[in-house]
Amino acid sequence: MADVSMAQIARRGVGGLFDARGRDDRMQYWLFLILVFGPLVVLQFIIQFALTIPPLDLVMATRPGVPAAGAPFLQHQFRAMVTVTYASLGLHLLGALLLLTATARRLHDRGRGGWWALALPGAVFATGLGQARRMAEMAERMPQILAEIEKKVRPDFADLLSFPAKMQASAEPDWPSVLGGLILLWLVIELVRAGTAGPNRYGPPQR
Repeated sequence: MADVSMAQIARRGVGGLFDARGRDDRMQYWLFLILVFGPLVVLQFIIQFALTIPPLDLVMATRPGVPAAGAPFLQHQFRAMVTVTYASLGLHLLGALLLLTATARRLHDRGRGGWWALALPGAVFATGLGQARRMAEMAERMPQILAEIEKKVRPDFADLLSFPAKMQASAEPDWPSVLGGLILLWLVIELVRAGTAGPNRYGPPQR
């Protein structure tokens, strides 16, 4: 697909949001993916920045050697992380839905049925929901986390930031997320491979 502009790729992608017929080659698909997810990633960073930056008074109140002073800061961070995780899930699922028919056409280019494209939003939802559940469970374990902080002789700001990561690492595996991740891995491998040479049952290669 030589000498094809981004505008042409965008027109084909947007114009084909409800049309899964035909074939899309790798350049068409991956550049359209960037056009879809690029703005969503920027929006995600804006949301994350707006929600996770703690108020100055909470930061100033977090003093080494005073465990109770860090409790409001930690509670704010947990609430923000849960909200950001669910917002990210929604944005990623939106992007997956926008790419649904383009993914079907890319799979057609590989000679595979377009119905396999439904694995994309399903896998994204499974992995994202699993992560969101883990964050919500961590928020519910807030009393345990605060108790751990109070046991330390001189907890500091770094201790407060490290506890969420430690709690998440100690959580049980979320098997739907693991399965969703494996499906996404298989799908990515298929989507990066070259299409079949010449016409197949879904039509000729994209020109």
